[in-house]
Amino acid sequence: MDGVVLGYDAEEGIIRGSEGARYRFTRTDWKSSPAPAAGLKVDFVAVEDRATEIYVINPATGAVFSTVSTIERSEKIMPTVVYLCYLASFLYGFTMVIGVFIAFYCRDRAAGTWYQSHFDYQIAIFWKSFAGFLFGLALTFVFGLGIIILLFTYAWVIFKIIKGWKYLTEGIPVPA
Repeated sequence: MDGVVLGYDAEEGIIRGSEGARYRFTRTDWKSSPAPAAGLKVDFVAVEDRATEIYVINPATGAVFSTVSTIERSEKIMPTVVYLCYLASFLYGFTMVIGVFIAFYCRDRAAGTWYQSHFDYQIAIFWKSFAGFLFGLALTFVFGLGIIILLFTYAWVIFKIIKGWKYLTEGIPVPA
């Protein structure tokens, strides 16, 4: 019978059969090399409410599901996405706005964690660079000094992205 693993803890799991019934199993019933994980498509023998002789049908399906789950749980992914958006803004300016929206959205969910400081830092980078760009643009048309301010702002943003990304890869908060 075909089915899908719905869940598995250290000792027992649940498979939903293709007909919709649920079957319990233990690690000793598992016969395939990839460890039991939610989302794996399996072939098994149903004995009353138990699944035995369980084999994975397509291990790639489980690997993709496992990878997506890992990405969702990783605390470094969203700050990394924001830093990437900021870097891409040198080619496409609007990605910095997308990045700051992501940072604002994720900051509340990260409250009390070490990576909340990264979202705060990224939001501060956005607003300070926005002010620098506006000031530089205004002075460009008035005195021509704005070019220097714009170049300084670009360099400052690059420095801040590198600094923040370094702390993120080390798994530590950005110092205030």
